Amino acid sequence: MQEIDIIKSYWAAEGRLDLEGVLSHFTDAAQFESPTMKLNGIGEIRRFYEGMVQGFDVIEVRVVDFLQNGSTLSVEYWCDLVRKDGTRRGARGCNVFEVRDGKIDQLRCYFNPADF
Repeated sequence: MQEIDIIKSYWAAEGRLDLEGVLSHFTDAAQFESPTMKLNGIGEIRRFYEGMVQGFDVIEVRVVDFLQNGSTLSVEYWCDLVRKDGTRRGARGCNVFEVRDGKIDQLRCYFNPADF
């Protein structure tokens, strides 16, 4: 599977609100960074995504464009979100993924936290 296909599969699992599906895309020692947090390891990443799947009815992410250099991908995306209370949001951002052995080992997220 190509690295971009792994990323699309990860976002598809997120769109299904499939916690185990999302987590299956990460290595056990994965690191996740965003403007508001830094997570180390699959346990911390699990706790974050538990909140995501419990807090949203819709998470739909579309790849706008991407650049790849070896196992590193910079992916621009558009995201449509609907919270459990019905609040709708749209967000644009860019994530930088490091893929190792078919899984996400590092994920650095760049977005405006106010969009979420």
